[in-house]
Amino acid sequence: MPLLLAYSSLPFDAAGIARSLYDAMVSMLSSVLAVFTIGSFRSGVSLGTKVVLAQYLLGLGIGDITGPVVETNMIVKTPVNQLQRSRPFLKGYASISQTDTGLHMRQRSRAFIIAEASQPSNRIVFINADIAMGDTGVRRSIVSLLSSEFPALYSDQNIAFVGTHQHAGVGGYLENLLPQITSLGYVNQTADAIIKGSILAVQRAHQSLALGKLSLGNTTILDANINRSPTAYLANSAEERARYAFDQDKDMTLLRFDDLNGNPRGFLNFFAVHGTSLYENNTLVSTDNKGMAAYLYESFMEPSSMPGSTTFVAGFTQSNVGDTSPNTLGTFCESPGQPSDGQPCELEHSTCGGKSEQCHGRGPGFRISDFESNKIIGQKQFEGAHSIMNGPLDPVSGSVRSVRVHLDMSFHKFRLPNGSIVSTCPPALGYSFAGGTTDGPGAFDFIQGDNSSNTQNPFWELVKGSVSLSNLQTYRMLFSQAR
Repeated sequence: MPLLLAYSSLPFDAAGIARSLYDAMVSMLSSVLAVFTIGSFRSGVSLGTKVVLAQYLLGLGIGDITGPVVETNMIVKTPVNQLQRSRPFLKGYASISQTDTGLHMRQRSRAFIIAEASQPSNRIVFINADIAMGDTGVRRSIVSLLSSEFPALYSDQNIAFVGTHQHAGVGGYLENLLPQITSLGYVNQTADAIIKGSILAVQRAHQSLALGKLSLGNTTILDANINRSPTAYLANSAEERARYAFDQDKDMTLLRFDDLNGNPRGFLNFFAVHGTSLYENNTLVSTDNKGMAAYLYESFMEPSSMPGSTTFVAGFTQSNVGDTSPNTLGTFCESPGQPSDGQPCELEHSTCGGKSEQCHGRGPGFRISDFESNKIIGQKQFEGAHSIMNGPLDPVSGSVRSVRVHLDMSFHKFRLPNGSIVSTCPPALGYSFAGGTTDGPGAFDFIQGDNSSNTQNPFWELVKGSVSLSNLQTYRMLFSQAR
């Protein structure tokens, strides 16, 4: 359900297209990640019983990936914000003025290896990094180094590298054009730290390989995320919405790693919430709420160990994040001296006085600080993971396999429910994209939910043409290299 939020502004009769696009997006994601399947799940067997023999070699490791924490631009997302200079309370985050001045929490990669005990070459490695997203250039370097060190074990086909999608880290490591505009270019020190730390995490996981068992569980967390586009969600058909209890995903799924005696070594969990607890006026490099959750759990398991030095590895992985915001108090106008100040934002377009800049989501610790909100959302994910780890879980059995496929989404053909064959088109960003979100408002005359094409300032038409051409050329070059 939540992944369909990306298409929630489509008209009602487009539900079939949205579902087809969803299927295509799942295929596209496999071109970035080495997706693993671990056999079948057998329910009704408690974790304490030893019905399932150890089928797996399991390895877990942590590596520090913190790069320069002063005088570099922080991770960015929406390039329109680069022209905003001194706005005191924005997040989003593509502001040139958001230059880091120090450190709040160190960033880390956490690596998880699963191999068949009977056929150890059948394995996967999953790297969960405290960064915004798993850049393809950084991934290529990680794959190259690991395949050189372990030529028979790790390759482009079985290495997954993902980011927690947090917005408080250092920018400059993404090789695509738009993010580089606001980070003022590529920062080698940042990229090198991510690569070296991720390699170290895998090396440590590899060294810790031992026979063990896997089990799976889930829970529902009701107060750790909120839909930041609730009216857009209503554009889905009533039939579609009736399938779900909430207007975004509130389930956490956890894969537990145990030794042969049933002692926990760590876990990978998946929960959908944006890493936007820390606002854009924050200039301290951090890991946002998922990094906080990992710190809380690892220190809970090994209170005498320094952060990043625990043998227990807690992987709080991003799920189908979509419009899931950690700013659970809702959206309000930050417009001192104006009638709208402190009032809820206009619901349809998330504006205050017709403009998006002053509409912001508020986290649960808003009255104290965004760092308090960050801790609260991290704590809620910690509690969810703790409840799963101490509840009934289903043993996992079966083979380990992975696949990686390149799919050009520009002209992907698929069949509609009525039987007709249609095709996607090259990627595009509408005007409303520049309006940002309530987690990070845009600027100028852009607003959310704007589908117009003939009322915009001609200047933006020139900017659009220039950026689109450059980005299309970069996209074609990267895809040709990937193939």
